[in-house]
Amino acid sequence: MNTSSSTAPGQDKGEARRQQVLDAATGCFRRDGFHGTSIAKICKAAGMSPGHIYHYFDNKEAIVQAIAKREEQNITELARKLQEDESGGSLATRVARQVADSVDRCLDPAYLELQLELAAEAARNPAIRRILRQSDKVVTGEFMALSERVGLPDGMDAAEVELRMNMISAIFNGVMVRGSVGADIDRRQVSRLVEKLVRCLLDDAD
Repeated sequence: MNTSSSTAPGQDKGEARRQQVLDAATGCFRRDGFHGTSIAKICKAAGMSPGHIYHYFDNKEAIVQAIAKREEQNITELARKLQEDESGGSLATRVARQVADSVDRCLDPAYLELQLELAAEAARNPAIRRILRQSDKVVTGEFMALSERVGLPDGMDAAEVELRMNMISAIFNGVMVRGSVGADIDRRQVSRLVEKLVRCLLDDAD
């Protein structure tokens, strides 16, 4: 017990430093792209020496993996909120209630710029592609576990729900792309239409 209390402050400081590196790296990736970002640039943005950076991460790919893990944690939190939603309802209803917040997140410049940059890098970099595919597998697993706990829609098995969840993910990815290249988006109207699509995909099968 004494050991855990004495090491906790150091662990907290280490985690704070680690998050500082990740925040600096995401800013660099957004501004300069993955290829245009060097460890030296991340060091400058984080206000750390290369030795400090390499203490936490072996290379840029390791940093991307940590960024993906952070996103997984965000999704896990969303899944928890969906499960514990006191308003209750079906899987479709619970997911639909989170649409507006999810659209806002997808259209946040800091989020969409990073996600699009990583997706572009994954298309040409097998190491990054493996990292993001593994992260996607974890995220899909979280939502499938949620679906099982809340209850699968009538007439759908787990494979069908997973397919439809992937289509919902594709819709949000499309919102991000549109937000990056299109004119100003009416978020309220986009949320309204995405919510309809979510209900169409996740309501009980005919």
